[in-house]
Order: sequence, then structure tokens, then C-alpha cells
Amino acid sequence: MIFERDFKDLTEEDVKLLDAYFDGYDYQASSHTFIANYIWRDTHKITWQVIGDYLCVAGLGTLETEEEEYFMSFPLTRTGIYEKDKLRETIDTARKIFESKGKRFEISLIPESLASLLKEIYGSQVELIHDRDDDDYIYLREDLVNLSGRKLHQKKNHLNYFQRTYDYTYEEITPETAREVLDFLERINQQRLLEMPEEWKTILELETRAIDELLSLLHTGRLLSGVIRIDGQIEAVTIGEFARTNSHESVLVHVEKANPEFRGIYQAINHDFCCHLPEDVVYVNREEDMGMENLRQTKLSYKPVKLAEKYEAAFVK
Repeated sequence: MIFERDFKDLTEEDVKLLDAYFDGYDYQASSHTFIANYIWRDTHKITWQVIGDYLCVAGLGTLETEEEEYFMSFPLTRTGIYEKDKLRETIDTARKIFESKGKRFEISLIPESLASLLKEIYGSQVELIHDRDDDDYIYLREDLVNLSGRKLHQKKNHLNYFQRTYDYTYEEITPETAREVLDFLERINQQRLLEMPEEWKTILELETRAIDELLSLLHTGRLLSGVIRIDGQIEAVTIGEFARTNSHESVLVHVEKANPEFRGIYQAINHDFCCHLPEDVVYVNREEDMGMENLRQTKLSYKPVKLAEKYEAAFVK
């Protein structure tokens, strides 16, 4: 455990405090919400601590290595402001905590807008590395709803085919239908496991566990979700949240799963989800591609309006 607190046994006041920091700045990062950290709290051994004016969050990085390698996210502000001297004090203190526990200190998942700030503070003492695999894909909600123009013509054709061919319904997930969603995921995962390289099977299992954690939060009213049913059976699922609890401007999509046997179903679940979002939602963040080439091509094919770059920072002694 790197920092003083983990994400277990949180009080209502704890959650409010964490939300205040996650909401304090437009990070444009799918990893920078309370929910995104909560659902991975056990897998990545996530801990947190308020140090000075900022919230520091640490987690286990690469899961494939025997040695536990931790990183810290860029410190979070609750005021929307970063003061260089105070930020340096926080980072230097966090570094001492890491080193006191025998862990190498690095900062990861640094939003593009804050990477230059780190360089201004530390200069040649820090090396910044762009991690393309962690870049988030950000789209205009309007584009995903309308699928208009030549660049999205093929997506529109798939959607039209689905709407013409299948008698389907779209509905939100409720606590009562959560078990059906898990049953659907188990069903399609069995198909995927037959085609998936061995090294990705563990990742799929961990992903399913995180989705289970997401579904456990349905009662909070913080999730945005939808399923498509064909002949009464769930064949597609999507789950997301507002990127900041105090704003509707951006939505994060944490989960999108569908049965590929139905042509156009991925376009349909994406389209219907975006159609049911509040009108004041401008952007949809569909997260990173994790370096998976097929996923990268799919995300690029929807023509993002922006790739929200992420950086890693290694400190030179």
C-alpha cells in the first residue's frame, strides 16, 4: 500500500472529497474519475492521499511482471488551479513516500495540458514520454448520433442495415437486469476466448470483474447505460458516466460489448446510447486502445475530433 487510504470502506464524505478533486479540472482522461478508480481498486491496488493542496493517487502498473511496479497519476486539484511551488512540494513528498517503500517513482497518465507544467517545474530532472497506447479517443456526440458525411458513410450503412433487419429494443440497465448483463458477457466471452491469444485471457477476466464492479454501482444513479435486446435477449451492452459529476459536457464510455453475429449492432448500441444522452453533452470519450491494433483501427474509423494524449514522467536522480 503506497498511500494512506484505499478505495475500500469509503464514507459518504470520502466520496464527496474524492469527487471534488476529480471534478476540479478538465483532465480529458478516462482514468480521472472516482468510478474509474473504484472499479479497478483491487486489481491495481489503488491508494490515495491528500498531500498539501493536491490529491495523489497511486496504483499498480503492469500486471504481467512478477515484481510490483507502481505509478502515481498526476496530482489532482480541487480548485482548477496548479501553483508550481505547491505542486512541486506535493510531488517531492509523494516521491519520498514511494522511495521509503522501496518503489521506483514515476508519474503516468499525465494529460497533455499538464505535461508542460511538469517540465517547467523540473526541467532536465524529468523525462517525458508520450504513451500512444493510453491516448483517449474523443468524439463529438453529434457526429456519433448523425453519422453523416462521407467519412462515416460505412458506419451509417451498417446502422441502417441493423435497423431494417432486426426487431430490437433499447433500454437502460437496472439493478434488476444486472444479472442478465453478466450472463450476456459470459456468453460472448466464451466465443472470444476461443479466438484470443493466451496472454489476453487474463485481461479479459479482469475486465469482466471491473464490469461487475460497475454494475454494483447502478443504485447510485451515477452510471449511464443501455442494452439492446433482440427477441427479448440482451445482445449488446454499454456503460458510461459523466467525466465530471458537476458537468454534462463530456461522457466517458467504459464498456461497449456486442454480439458480432448481428451486423451493425456495434453501430446501433453506440448510436442509441448517444441519442439517449442529455442534449447538453458535447463530447464522448471512448477511452484508449491499449495498443490493440484492431481496436485502434475501429476507434479511428469513427473519426475522433481529438486524441487526448497521455504522458509518462521518469525522474532523473
